[in-house]
Amino acid sequence: MTREEDQNNEVYQNLTQKADGSGAINHKWTLYLVLCCITVTTSSFIFGYNIGATNLPTPLIKDFFVQNYFARFYNQSLEYKTLDDKIERLKNYESKYNQNRDIKNSLESNETDIQQAEKNLNLLSEEIGVENVDSIERKLVEMRSQLNESGAELEDKREEYNQAKAKVDAFKTFIWTVTTALFVVGGMVGAFTSKYVADYFGRKKGIIFHHIFTVTGAVLVLIAPYVKTPECVIVSRFIYGIQGGMTCGLIPTYLSEISPANLRGATGVMHQLCITVGILIAQTLGFRQLMGTADLWHFLLALPLVPCLIGTLSLLVFFPESPRALLINNGDENAATEALKRLRNSNNVSGEIEEMNNEAKETKSDEAISLKDLFTLSELRWPLITGLVLQLAQQLCGINAIFFYSEGIFRNASIQESDIQYAVFLTGFINVICTIVCVPLIDRLGRKPLLVYPMIVIIIDFILLTVFLNFQEKGMIFSYLSIVCIIVFIMCFAVGLGPIPFLYVAECFRQDARSAALAICMFANWVANLILTLTFPYLAQLLTNYVFLVFTVIVGLAVAVILKKVPETKGRSTEEIMAHFLGRKAPKYTTDESGKLMANSKV
Repeated sequence: MTREEDQNNEVYQNLTQKADGSGAINHKWTLYLVLCCITVTTSSFIFGYNIGATNLPTPLIKDFFVQNYFARFYNQSLEYKTLDDKIERLKNYESKYNQNRDIKNSLESNETDIQQAEKNLNLLSEEIGVENVDSIERKLVEMRSQLNESGAELEDKREEYNQAKAKVDAFKTFIWTVTTALFVVGGMVGAFTSKYVADYFGRKKGIIFHHIFTVTGAVLVLIAPYVKTPECVIVSRFIYGIQGGMTCGLIPTYLSEISPANLRGATGVMHQLCITVGILIAQTLGFRQLMGTADLWHFLLALPLVPCLIGTLSLLVFFPESPRALLINNGDENAATEALKRLRNSNNVSGEIEEMNNEAKETKSDEAISLKDLFTLSELRWPLITGLVLQLAQQLCGINAIFFYSEGIFRNASIQESDIQYAVFLTGFINVICTIVCVPLIDRLGRKPLLVYPMIVIIIDFILLTVFLNFQEKGMIFSYLSIVCIIVFIMCFAVGLGPIPFLYVAECFRQDARSAALAICMFANWVANLILTLTFPYLAQLLTNYVFLVFTVIVGLAVAVILKKVPETKGRSTEEIMAHFLGRKAPKYTTDESGKLMANSKV
């Protein structure tokens, strides 16, 4: 059987056969393992929360910048806003009065219309504070005169104000772009340095260490309104970005190393699941009815402090270092055994310990693989290339474009402006639900099918979305069909490109190379994010509704690479996955009744 036929057979078996106890060291979920996963993924939740927290309160944060950088202009803008509100209210009164007076006096009006007009005029007289309908016109003339007199000075300076407003608006856009970009730059820094944090502190202490950035960012944004310093908000976004970048390197590593092979997919998906839950919670709390107000937005952005403290204390007190790190990195087999016994709720862990010892023997030295070695060692070339392809595909598949276009599509579908926040919430809710669905599926169907088939659907979906976007003006039905395409894309992303790239990199590398590989791949992920953030508005302006065809091509190229080079990693040890890349067979480990490791030559 050729290698390609063997790969196709793997995919078929993943789709048609249940995972059983044969051929792998299988374990069931334990309460301790579940609690450990939940505890460490508070970091993932915080990362997701920080992604979504600034979406709805963006105008409030921009106003805070203007209030402190341009205090005189800000106060003047409040005066003009008050004046414009009075003018608009007076125009509304005059319109109501003229409309109902004309109906009442018209010979063509029927009795019902006249009665309704009289009722409206009585209500208007009460609203503007006059005794009867006959006094309305005189009151309106008086209000117009007073408004012209009080607003004369402001009206004389309106042209000057409008020129200043244009400059301030340009500055707001610039400073907010910088603030948003700094979050991504922080992510790049955090992703790149996650290797050194993981290697120097270890997995558990590295996770605890990176929470320092959450605490610092939360304190800065919390005090910003009180010290009237917008720089606190800007720096906090950069620091939050560092936390997010480190999270993407540290958490998938830890989850991969505490999980048995048959549950590695489900535990890995928990990272992405908590990111999506964090985004959803942030969007929900950002509603105007909750914390999306001028008085509470800084509390909204500082809220990650709470799960950070809970997660840090829980991890510090109750949960161990990764068993693989204890044995392979530290050489402490006794500590690794004790940690495994707690995680598996079983004393029979000798099979896993022996497998780790075999992986340790495969490691060339006691030193972790450097970033330079990652690019120069031939045995790591294709694991790295395929990992980078998946990371780039995740960012460049169009997920940001979908959220960029969604609000406009919702408006075209006649969704009220005040209700768009709920429509955006719905997309986040669908993302969470589909990621939850992915948890049991990923170890049932395998990684490769959950990547390939949803990505093929995405290609078709983007082609249809392009068509529907170009026909939106032809009828409302095309706006509704565009919404369906958005929902389909989010569902496909949530079960495939959302969680699997993080998991794949953590699975494909030995212990000595895993932290370096995750650092490089996460760095590439953030670089792609930054490039897309800076270039997408111009790309959208240039290509308009055809912009999704660019993402269609990118997803198509990624599918070709996945089909050709990406192996199925479901239920395989690192040794087996590395053997696949090297084109050789590796023993598949099972345990006998005593827990002793036994090799099976069948791959």
